[in-house]
Amino acid sequence: MPNITHTISTPADIGTVMEAITSLDGLQKWWTTDTQGDPKTGGLIEFRFNGSGPDMSVEKVTPAEVIWKCVSGPDDWLDTTIEFHAQQNEPGKTDIYFTHRGWAVENPFHYHCSMKWAVFMLSLKEYLDLGKGRPFPNDIQIIDPTFEKTA
Repeated sequence: MPNITHTISTPADIGTVMEAITSLDGLQKWWTTDTQGDPKTGGLIEFRFNGSGPDMSVEKVTPAEVIWKCVSGPDDWLDTTIEFHAQQNEPGKTDIYFTHRGWAVENPFHYHCSMKWAVFMLSLKEYLDLGKGRPFPNDIQIIDPTFEKTA
């Protein structure tokens, strides 16, 4: 099964990184401003992009790891997991490893999502490094908006 993987590094400490990934306020600062729900283990988070989007079951939250499972949203996302692992390898440097795991096939939507995840991981980096990310709807647009009608 194909996966989407990205990594970024930040001078932010691991606690700050995890707060950005495990709190509604943090998620709204770099992924989508329309984020609601319960980000704790066993909770459900709703991520919306123009009124629709995935719902994630929060499978695991530790001081260095988050795993969500997609329970509703785009068909290609159903039952996939989104995983963040943070590791502080040296003072002043935290590495964040991202995986969107379990895609059934590589297809145009997979390619699009891979690029959009790169955009949002850079938004997370900007938020951690500079205090301001570019969450949806202010994210970098990479394709013609009609793509979603044909994907």
